[in-house]
Amino acid sequence: MITRRNYLTITIVMFIVFFLFQFSNVALESWNHYEENSYITDISEIPQNSDSFHAEDTGAEDFAGDVRETVVYIGKEGDLRKTVSLWASYTKRRLKTYLSPEEYEDSKEGKDQALPAVIMVDSSDIDWGGEENCALLEKYVETGINLVFCNLPEVSVIEDSPRLKTLLGIETVRAGEMPMGEVYLHQGFLLGGEAFYTAEEKEEGIEYTFPWYVVSSESEIYMNGIPKKQDLGTEPVEERELPAVIWKKDAGSAAVFAVNGSCMEDVAGLGILSAISAKMNPYEIYPVVNAQNMIYANYPGLADENEEFLEEHYSQSLEGLFQNVMWPDLVAVRRDNGLSLTCMLAPQFDYEDEHEPNGDQFQRYMKLLNEQRAETGLSGARISETPIEKKLAKDHEFMQRELPTYQFTSFYADGLTEEEVMDALREKLLGSVRTVVESPDDDKEVIGYLSEYVTRQSVIIDGFEETGRYDFRIRCLETALGYNSVMVDMKDIVYPEREERDWTFVSNTLWQNLRDHPVRRYGFDSTTVSECDIRIRRFLALDYKESREFNTIRLECNDTKGPVWFVLRTGHEMIESMEGGSWQELEEDVYLIMAEQGNVVITLKSAY
Repeated sequence: MITRRNYLTITIVMFIVFFLFQFSNVALESWNHYEENSYITDISEIPQNSDSFHAEDTGAEDFAGDVRETVVYIGKEGDLRKTVSLWASYTKRRLKTYLSPEEYEDSKEGKDQALPAVIMVDSSDIDWGGEENCALLEKYVETGINLVFCNLPEVSVIEDSPRLKTLLGIETVRAGEMPMGEVYLHQGFLLGGEAFYTAEEKEEGIEYTFPWYVVSSESEIYMNGIPKKQDLGTEPVEERELPAVIWKKDAGSAAVFAVNGSCMEDVAGLGILSAISAKMNPYEIYPVVNAQNMIYANYPGLADENEEFLEEHYSQSLEGLFQNVMWPDLVAVRRDNGLSLTCMLAPQFDYEDEHEPNGDQFQRYMKLLNEQRAETGLSGARISETPIEKKLAKDHEFMQRELPTYQFTSFYADGLTEEEVMDALREKLLGSVRTVVESPDDDKEVIGYLSEYVTRQSVIIDGFEETGRYDFRIRCLETALGYNSVMVDMKDIVYPEREERDWTFVSNTLWQNLRDHPVRRYGFDSTTVSECDIRIRRFLALDYKESREFNTIRLECNDTKGPVWFVLRTGHEMIESMEGGSWQELEEDVYLIMAEQGNVVITLKSAY
């Protein structure tokens, strides 16, 4: 039997619990300023395209008056030259291009100029018919210039030229073409450690059939192929005799690097060049973006479309599927992986039907996304033939009706051409957009500017695809730029073009991808696309110089209106202390440096 005293106590406790519950909800509601975009920034406070640093525009000196490091490229226009040009731009080096070794040699006549740090060669553009070009390349190496063969001459050329074989460090040509069962990436070249890639996985950026070159014992191999067992024969093959893919041959005060295949023509070449550069020197420090994005494109969707298909496959409407099934998964992914989320809103998919976006659902999602500290951008997706201008006009009407004070800072191009994107950015709805997310495209920069005020950032991988196929590309771009961008496109669920685009299947794939190939595997920061935009701007505006005396590295940076990041790769050395910023270890002998001041001092000590 409950006494009056106990009854009164229980009543008071229940009232307090009820009051606290109600108060917390009222407080949460009052503090949730979802009607404002927290990523809105005064454009004058962040770098713009005119602030970008271009080494070619500065002459031979850097901002501190010292001679700038120069890269020479020998070869014609093409994908390879574009990769080298992008890498030189991102690492703040001057790039000089020539069509042949003879043209480069002629350019030096009668001129007193500093030697380049490295000469990069497109072997397919060089005439190997005589000994002259090979002799010139030998001379450059002898004078202390590092040499990189971004690809190799034809097998027949190498077989017929002992001089070229010696320059490359090739002892034997075992086969003109050999299919590989696996490709092995050695520890300490790209970030992320060693890795095996099988021919069945068809890893992006890697070839599995190439000539079998056995390099000299003095060479250091960074990647090699492993032929299929049935192709090896009965004689045992030592590890050194396996087909070399990427290797270095020491040549006194310089080194010759070689890449067997065409992987340098892909964006993966940026990471290969950064890794090669680190192998040229006792230590290497270079700028990175330090941003990794997780983007949900075309989520949330606000119009109940394609009802028949969704009811048949999910027994739910689009509203139910997005709210009851997808939203809990998105929150769980964010919580379990520590990711910052960007959602690219799709008010409608089909602008030619009678379905209109639901304003109540929109308000609800804006509150939920703001509670998760997610960014809400706008998608340019549409499945009908509606012109982009008409689509944006209808979206503008909806936003004016439901949330007139909200301003978008990011836009997903969803396959629009560059001309269409530029036209879209002139529409009133996108007046505050300062960054555009683009689908993967090897013909475009990974990061860069679309206009004076708007940046572009490319998606690297599709979160619904098995990222085992993209592991090599991810490693390369993390090594070169500290950048990765994963996108999950919900339009593929609502209007699938392939049968396997079922949410149950693809969400399991996404979970497995994040478990086996976590976005934050390398220790770089997780960002929204607008946060990434600011880091891209500072990265592109950056100029710097570095020097070392004994165990002290000094780093001087120009004003980028905020902190910038670098990767420091050392040879068996550790950071003992740092002034002017902070640091964290990414892996053995690799550190992420945040420079918060214009002058940074890093003190190293031996790891032994």
